[in-house]
Parts: sequence; C-alpha cells; structure tokens
Amino acid sequence: MSTHKICRWFIGLFLLSMISTVSAQPFNYIEPIKLTDFRVYPINGVDHIEPSGLTLRDGILYTVGDKHRGIYRLDIAKQEAWLTKAVTLDTEHDLGVTVLDLEGITTVDGDFVVVSEAHHRLIYVQENGLRWLPEQGNELYQSAYQSGLLQLHNAGLEALTYLGEQRFLVAAERQPRGLIELTFNPDFSKIEHQRNQIMVNSRQKLHNRHPDLTGLYVHNEQVFGLQRNAYVVHELNRSANGHYIEGQAWSYEHIVRDPKYVYSDMQFGHAEGLAVDDDHFYLVLDNNRIANAKKPNDKRPLLIVAKRPVLHGGD
Repeated sequence: MSTHKICRWFIGLFLLSMISTVSAQPFNYIEPIKLTDFRVYPINGVDHIEPSGLTLRDGILYTVGDKHRGIYRLDIAKQEAWLTKAVTLDTEHDLGVTVLDLEGITTVDGDFVVVSEAHHRLIYVQENGLRWLPEQGNELYQSAYQSGLLQLHNAGLEALTYLGEQRFLVAAERQPRGLIELTFNPDFSKIEHQRNQIMVNSRQKLHNRHPDLTGLYVHNEQVFGLQRNAYVVHELNRSANGHYIEGQAWSYEHIVRDPKYVYSDMQFGHAEGLAVDDDHFYLVLDNNRIANAKKPNDKRPLLIVAKRPVLHGGD
C-alpha cells in the first residue's frame, strides 16, 4: 500500500472515530413551542419552481429555486403568494456555468449572495455582474470535506446567512449535517479562516430521519436554523469554543400536517428556506412538485408566515 493511501486510510479512520464520538454524546430533548398564530399561502407566478432559500431585504421576501437561474421577489396578495423575477443570473456569461442548484440566499450591504450546491461555492450578485466567492479555487469544499462534511451527493451546501464583518455561516445539509463559518478578506475574494463543525445529534424529535439543516437566518445577532426533518425552527447559539448548539425551538409540524396543506408524500420534510424579523418566522416549502393530498392537481409550494411568540425582551 502506498504512503498516500495509508495517509488517506488513517484520515478516514480518524473522521469515523470523531463522528462516532460526537454521535455518542447525549443531547437533552428540548420541547418546541407550538406556533399557533400563522397564515399559509400557496405560491404562484413561476411554473415548476422549487423554492430552496429565503431572505428579507428592506422588509421584502426574496427566494431562489434550485432549478432556476434567478432571484425572485415574493409578495402576498389576496390570500396567495406571488413570485416575480427580481434578478436574472447570467451565469453562463459571468461564471461560465449553466447549472447552479441554488440552495440559499442572503444579503450583504444590500447585495444578494447565493449558494450553489452544484459548485460548492457562494456567488456574489452585484450590479456589475456575478463573481464566485472565493474567486479562485475551492478551498471551502476541500476543507469541509476533509473535516467530515459534504460526504453525500445531493446533501451538500444548503443554506447561508451573513453574520457581518466578512463572515458567513453556511449549512451542510445532512449525513452528517454541520455548519461552516467563513471569514473573508475585505473584498470577499479569499477565505481567511474557515471553521467546520459536525452536528450529528439533534435535540428534537426526528421521526426516524436524519438531523438536517435547510435554512439559516440571523436577526438581532441571534442565529436561527431550520431543521426540516424535525419540523422546527430553533436557535443556534454560539458557545465559548465557537461551536453552535441548538437552543429554544418552535414547531410548525401541525401546520404542514393539517389536512388543508398536507402533501400526498410526507416521507421527508419540505421546508427549505427561513427568514426572521421582529414579529414573524417565514418559511418556504419545496414540495418537489408533489401534489396536495386532497387536490391532486395542486402542486404549488407554500409560504408559511407564523407569529413569533414573545419569550423575553429580545430574540
């Protein structure tokens, strides 16, 4: 066996040991708070869209679709939600690619940044065009993969939020799920520091599914995560060692299981985008064109707007 293969074997053994150790750590269950004041809106306006990210800019919701090269404004009118294209992403001209698989969206000083699962990179959307973050290479993926994340096809980078001061928090979806904290240089061309965290366990009921992270949002310095397979939004609290742990949680399971809204296939969760303001949680559901259980011709995704229960003075 070559020295290179031996090194790879030891690295794999170490990662397996590390993951097993984390899995064995006990997590106390946190009873989620049921979201009782909510509205649900079917999403119209763009055929076959599968919304997979959500953000707020100037009080307006924006989303992306994993099969669409655009950013879409999401407005509510007459008890339904309506999409209109806000930005066309000319990725073939600016980036030399046509397939993106967009899975998340955030804002930096009014500009959008989206995450491409297909390329394991962020894309900075500015008036003068698009650029990769980082501009060269793919150390984001390499570092995350070597740490034990991004091991499974179609379970890669899934969400992101901007923390300020050139720092992003990016979610690795599942098996294992995790968080990647990136610090860029002032013009966002290079990654100066990357912290990878595997989060194998969850403090929520998982319905015999894997823990996951499909949405991230920061509001008033509090990070929130969307755990689709547990039907919850929960706090992600940064500890003194830089690791994030699950905090208070809010459940929307009763909403998506309501006979009016339930899809015909509920083997897995569908929520893939999260935004938060002072008063509400906003969630978009990517139903992968699965029909409403009672209306087989209705295959529209959904927007949930739920009032945030007041817990204390801040978030």
